[in-house]
Amino acid sequence: MRKLILLAVFWQLLNTSAYCETGNRTASGVWPRAYHTCAADHLPFGTKVILPDKTVWTVEDRFGGNYKDRLDLYLGDYETAIRFGRQNLLCQIVTPD
Repeated sequence: MRKLILLAVFWQLLNTSAYCETGNRTASGVWPRAYHTCAADHLPFGTKVILPDKTVWTVEDRFGGNYKDRLDLYLGDYETAIRFGRQNLLCQIVTPD
């Protein structure tokens, strides 16, 4: 039997920031991984977010503020997160099946 896979792919301008080690698991229960884990309140866990530089991130965490236009990237260390700052990025969103 074949399984039908439905994906939603769209673009969204996101106010993007970065965060670093908190010593806690993410809202989805996994440990965050640098250059992989991101936080978004409006996207389901497992959603892939592709930035303009073609890096692929996975939504595994939440902000907790019910934002509809924000993305927070887990970069691992404080200095890297500060250097990233805040940027408005047009991101490709691929929701899980």
